[in-house]
Amino acid sequence: MGKKKVIRHMGMTMTAEEHRRWHQEHAGKRLTAGEHRKLMGHLGVSPEQDRRWHKAQEAGEGESPAEPAPEGEGPQVRNIALGSPVSVNPFAIGGGFLEYCVKQGWLTRQRRGRATKYYVTEAGREALAGYGITKY
Repeated sequence: MGKKKVIRHMGMTMTAEEHRRWHQEHAGKRLTAGEHRKLMGHLGVSPEQDRRWHKAQEAGEGESPAEPAPEGEGPQVRNIALGSPVSVNPFAIGGGFLEYCVKQGWLTRQRRGRATKYYVTEAGREALAGYGITKY
């Protein structure tokens, strides 16, 4: 498996394919203020960081919508618009990825009270292997 192109978008690092797919799925949808605050909380972006990012975008000072991520910076990528390392909540990303996999049909979800279990489908075995996930 070759190395996938990684881009930075709004302070997040993702593959170009993930970026394209997310925007395709959410085309034309606008978040309410409450939904926006909730999303920023899940991403680990503080209200102050979010305010500075939007202010920089309005002034035309922020990063482009999809610029190549800097290489070799290690686990902490600097967000140019926010001026500080971007802290990521791994549980939010993991939960978001699980939801994405269920929508793609790669996983099925079984809920019992507060407990939730996920099971990989045949289509999911192949698709998840593309992400390097082969052990469940």
